[in-house]
Amino acid sequence: MTCLENFPNDLEPTIACGTEIIEFGPVTALLTILIGGPLVSYVLKIVKRLMSKYDYVDSGVENFLYRIISTALWLYVVLVAANALGINVTGIIAALGIVGLAMAFAAQDTIENIIAGLFLMIDRPFREGDRILLPKKIGSLYSSWGDVTEVGLRTTRVRSTDGVLMSVPNKLFTRDVIANFNHKSDKNLRVRIRLGLVPTWENVTKGEEIVTNIAKSNENICQEKPKPPQIVLRDFGDQEVIMEIRYYVPNAPLMRSTKSFYVKEILKQFEEQDVKLAYPTRLIMKEDIE
Repeated sequence: MTCLENFPNDLEPTIACGTEIIEFGPVTALLTILIGGPLVSYVLKIVKRLMSKYDYVDSGVENFLYRIISTALWLYVVLVAANALGINVTGIIAALGIVGLAMAFAAQDTIENIIAGLFLMIDRPFREGDRILLPKKIGSLYSSWGDVTEVGLRTTRVRSTDGVLMSVPNKLFTRDVIANFNHKSDKNLRVRIRLGLVPTWENVTKGEEIVTNIAKSNENICQEKPKPPQIVLRDFGDQEVIMEIRYYVPNAPLMRSTKSFYVKEILKQFEEQDVKLAYPTRLIMKEDIE
């Protein structure tokens, strides 16, 4: 006769009886939940504390790993409790595997984006606030550049220079070259402007002097570091001397504004000082046939 056959009348305060009660399925399941819950919370606190020590791990990756560990621990507790109740845990695990496989096939695109997002978070080719070159498929529609506002697991949010806020699938970034214009080590960026001058000594020398002075008149153009502005005569073209202006700016947003300033000043001062730009000449021959 056992303690549980005539419960609670024949219940005896003995170790054997206590062991028998604890091993009783519903009691074991209840104790598993009651003990497992606080234990899981304690383990998760330790995991979170360990993750916070390492700054090189992105917060998105930390949250993703934390959720996986949390889900795995709670699933283990529930399966142990279910097993104590006599439920076929093996069948549940097999069913979960089949469902997971079916979901993986149905959500291949989502999984691919999540994996790409993990790589972006680990490699960190860009961070929030960086200005990047948009993938070709998107950049051709909504401007070529954009500022990263959020790096997520499935998508990265980018605000283009046209002001459009886009959620870009992460896989597009892993399939293309990522150009970051705000890398943390050195934000200075070089701008190049090419123009053709009428190939005479006086014209080219005067033009060189003008573009040199234009660079000195703009406070957004770096004058010393990393390099002072340069004027290079690259080569002879078909009907011109090719001049290239090279200068650095402190950050990406100044690239276009300084280039616009430079082009405008070139047109203005060249016209005022009679410096000739070379324009392509097209010869059109028309023959009337009667």
